[in-house]
Amino acid sequence: MDVPADSDFLLTVLDRDEWFSSCAVELKQALIRDARMHGLLAGEAMYRDGEQARYALFCVIEGAIRLSSALRDGTPSLLVYLEPCHWFGDISLIDGRPYIRDAIADMDSQILCVPMHAFTQWLDEHPRYWRDIARLSINKLRVAYQVIGEPGALHHRLARRLWLMAQGFGSRTQNPSLHLSVSQEHLAQMMGSTRQSINAALARLEGLGLLTQGYKSIELCNLTQLLNHANRQDVDDAPERSGG
Repeated sequence: MDVPADSDFLLTVLDRDEWFSSCAVELKQALIRDARMHGLLAGEAMYRDGEQARYALFCVIEGAIRLSSALRDGTPSLLVYLEPCHWFGDISLIDGRPYIRDAIADMDSQILCVPMHAFTQWLDEHPRYWRDIARLSINKLRVAYQVIGEPGALHHRLARRLWLMAQGFGSRTQNPSLHLSVSQEHLAQMMGSTRQSINAALARLEGLGLLTQGYKSIELCNLTQLLNHANRQDVDDAPERSGG
């Protein structure tokens, strides 16, 4: 059930996100003025691929969201794993077309939903703020360029993906998180690999002292060393074939 959002609480929480904190007060207020909080149980969908967009933007307040789809052979493909203060849904806001991918709660979650009609009407009356929406999307595009077609062995590519996750995929570069709540299965879907290959790659990174593994969680030890490993291509490492 949707409930009104608590403005003071949201302003405090959302300012942890670098994009939101960089926006003008007028835009921040417009984002939360008509917003609603929507609770999801684990496994419930915020929206499905192809569904007409009713909301302009979403932001994870509590819990986590998987943006995923299925390949032609039915294999699940996980685009990104979204944790608190991560905004999404901006593509449909910009082009007015249906949502792409499925947005599924990985655990019980609270999602901030910004109504499409009210917010787009406000943007049309304040067009200078479209640039801020463009910045939100471009930040994601920059991250995508870092991982699309990235060469190297799986453990190098996985190191970069974990580093990006710690940075909130660009949303918290000044305050990264060393604790990641993500399963090996989800990492395999994100990397286009197998759980067995991810297990081996994580074990290698753990052996190098770059992380420690927990139950559906990873504790990163040193982000600088993790990125250095991602950028280093060892001579004896041939690029892994797709699928693990």
